[in-house]
Amino acid sequence: QFSLVIGAFLCFSLAQSYKILVFAPRYSQSINNFLGNIADTLVEEGHDVTTLIPIAHPKLRDGTHKSKKIYVQPTDEVKQMAEAIDSMEANFFAYNDFNPFTSIAVGYTYHSWINAECNGVVDEPGLISKLKDEQYDVMIVETFEACGAALSHLIKPKSLITSTASVPVAWMYHEFGLDLTLSYNPNMFMTRLHIHSIWSRLANIYAEVLSHLMWSFSRSQINGLFRERFEDFPGLQEICSRAAYTFINSETLVDYAVPTFNRVIYIGGIGAKEPKKLDKELDSIFSLRNKTVLMSFGSVVATNQVPLKVKESMVEVVSRFPEVTFLWKYESPDDEFAKKVLTSTANLHMIKWTPQNDILADDRMTAFITHGGMSSTQEIALRGKPGLFVPFMGDQRRNAGMMEKNGVGRAFDKNDLFDANKFYAAVKDLLENESYRQNAERISSMIKKKPFSARESLVKTVEFAAEFGPSPALRPQSLDMNWIEYLNVDIVFIVIMLLLVLGSVVVRSVMIVIRNITGAKEKRD
Repeated sequence: QFSLVIGAFLCFSLAQSYKILVFAPRYSQSINNFLGNIADTLVEEGHDVTTLIPIAHPKLRDGTHKSKKIYVQPTDEVKQMAEAIDSMEANFFAYNDFNPFTSIAVGYTYHSWINAECNGVVDEPGLISKLKDEQYDVMIVETFEACGAALSHLIKPKSLITSTASVPVAWMYHEFGLDLTLSYNPNMFMTRLHIHSIWSRLANIYAEVLSHLMWSFSRSQINGLFRERFEDFPGLQEICSRAAYTFINSETLVDYAVPTFNRVIYIGGIGAKEPKKLDKELDSIFSLRNKTVLMSFGSVVATNQVPLKVKESMVEVVSRFPEVTFLWKYESPDDEFAKKVLTSTANLHMIKWTPQNDILADDRMTAFITHGGMSSTQEIALRGKPGLFVPFMGDQRRNAGMMEKNGVGRAFDKNDLFDANKFYAAVKDLLENESYRQNAERISSMIKKKPFSARESLVKTVEFAAEFGPSPALRPQSLDMNWIEYLNVDIVFIVIMLLLVLGSVVVRSVMIVIRNITGAKEKRD
């Protein structure tokens, strides 16, 4: 009898296990981590998950640790372009998002690299047919790059789920069916949007146009590649518009409120892990003083490579707070600069790698000086810590402004890091303004008590899509409308014409009445 129960349980478990393909090209560590967290979460829930990993950048790590993996090795062209991207990313202080020439050049280079990686996937012998034969229930893709969505047309899963590791940008709005709402929803390049300022809203529109130009290369190149090889390819916007669901890596209790619809599922914080106790070295550092501040600018910005004046400015500010311990994520703590400042600055500690999640969860942690990446801002919100946000590129500007708007810290211009006095004033405000801590703790409590966790939303949505496929009811009709129909331009035109005709009739009638009155008066005279 016991064996029968176990057998029935196993049959039930197998019946509930779905085959899922996650497309996770290795070109961005933050996106790798986002997709890897999705894959690993679904594995933990008992599903058969395979991650397809085209290696665009050999130096990056896989985001998934539990799913099955299929690798596509990089071509020589992809390797060369990855090196070119590395050299571009190294000079963060020279990069200006608002410079159209720089942004468009970066967009073209970046998306040409991704296009070359996609070309390698399509050319991989037997890969597409093998994946198609697997008959996946769900395929999950991230649409910063467009290759995954295009491949779904060839692999033909029962359901496609699109996603973004940040907030939607540029063409994603059209592909997801979302409204742009440029009057109050900041573009990724905007730190602050003053809704009552015409100049601020104009800057937001300019930033959106710039974003569309940057991402147009991605869409046009992938569409061109697939239409050249596959005659029935419908185009990326058509494919994405028919996705079963869309995952957005954003925390609704922190992000700006914008129009959405039922097909869009927010899973911000999906990668949050249970914090571990700090090791002996970090525990001893945190016990030195009553306040401890973490300084880390993420995996892309290597602070050992920033200009010397910036590093000297940061050390000078640290030295002005002898009662505070500063833990600095510094990629080469044994170099000459590090050796010099560590001997002269008693409250500074440099470490090559930091367990950020564990550190932020420690009660002795006071504040976080960060680049404002999506993962970092979500960890701050979850752990209830205030922050100073120093955006360098991409969506970090918007993230910084978002956190400032929520009152958990303030945004700080990266170029002001050269000025020790400005940086000192910002750090002083961060440490002394109690409202930052209070707001951060309140948001943390709200996130922890949400009706549905990100994990629940992810798992139930994927399982629902696997069982039923895409629902036509969730696809907005706006996706089938042209801009004239969507904006009711035809109706507005008709109304204007009717008003003009009515106005003309009224004017002519008045003129006739005046003429008749005048004529009658002249006859009497």
